[in-house]
Amino acid sequence: MTNPKVSGGAAFLSEDELFEALTRSAFEFLARAIDEFAESAKFSTIHFAIAVELFLKARLMREHWSLLLDKPDQADKAAFFRGDAKTATPEQTMERLRRVALVTMPQPSREIFGLIAAHRNKMVHFAHAGENDTDGPNGVQRIAEEQCAGWLALRTLLTEWPEFADFQADIWRISVQMEGHRTYLEKAFAAKAAELQSHRDAGGRVIQCPSCRFESVKVEERIDAIAEASCVVCRFFRGSEITVDCPNDDCRAAIRFTSYDGPPSECPTCDEALSKGDVAAALDTGDAITKDNYFDHVPINCPHCGGYHTAIEHHDRYICSECFTVDETYGICGYCSEGQLGGVPEHSSLVGCEFCEGSAGRYEDD
Repeated sequence: MTNPKVSGGAAFLSEDELFEALTRSAFEFLARAIDEFAESAKFSTIHFAIAVELFLKARLMREHWSLLLDKPDQADKAAFFRGDAKTATPEQTMERLRRVALVTMPQPSREIFGLIAAHRNKMVHFAHAGENDTDGPNGVQRIAEEQCAGWLALRTLLTEWPEFADFQADIWRISVQMEGHRTYLEKAFAAKAAELQSHRDAGGRVIQCPSCRFESVKVEERIDAIAEASCVVCRFFRGSEITVDCPNDDCRAAIRFTSYDGPPSECPTCDEALSKGDVAAALDTGDAITKDNYFDHVPINCPHCGGYHTAIEHHDRYICSECFTVDETYGICGYCSEGQLGGVPEHSSLVGCEFCEGSAGRYEDD
């Protein structure tokens, strides 16, 4: 590591050094949260939340260090490197990742990160109420569920973001440590055994949950290509199982995948290459766009993954061809006139949608 620059008595790390320091610190907090879980679920919750916040801030810092501050327009580099500056909240960090870095996290990931942050604040600022969350036979189990879901969401992002390519060994190490949380969920899995068996006996399917790793995801009856699926143990996974036919005419085997994992790169039966374009073509049941109906067509964006014009019509529902989120409706923004999967905010002409700032953005201060 190079020597830090010094200006006015303050040592300035390079942005590369600061990114590595933040990321290393995040992994340290995460490892400690897992190690101390059995002894103190309270401190484990606090340290887990700090780790999530540091990972998100490390990614945001890759855009510019000032974005980590509560008020970037009043950035003071010397104060920042002294540790005297007030930094952004987790919610501000996620919003800046979306608006500045153009990084859109799936809505379930934002929800679980927000839950972890709120739980951490409860533990710190309202200790009497926070500690009650760990009481009773299901208290520690609920925190284990929360952390399994949080790590699943975090691991997915860290694996996808190229900025963390040098930390894959650390990601694997944390994944191994997280296997210990299964011990706290075994009782919940055992309690659901009869329900899962009843689902199988009725002709339903049960698959492995990507979060808690138990065979605990109930796949409901398929309608067209889509079947609802949800985990009855950790309750984090709520999505769909999607089935398309292999594009190889000599094969045409059914290819199944979840909305969380996405489609495989090739057919498991014949090894035929399978792209997201192939999957989108198989799922798209809307009318072909021609010069005669072009202006009747509404392009639909996906607010869950930030997909631009990625939502397609599938019979009486709509599905994002990028993240495979399914919804029965879409809305049209009153400002940008584009569609948004699941609907748009009230008064969208003023406040905009996930993809525009609305007319109010004209009047914001520079």
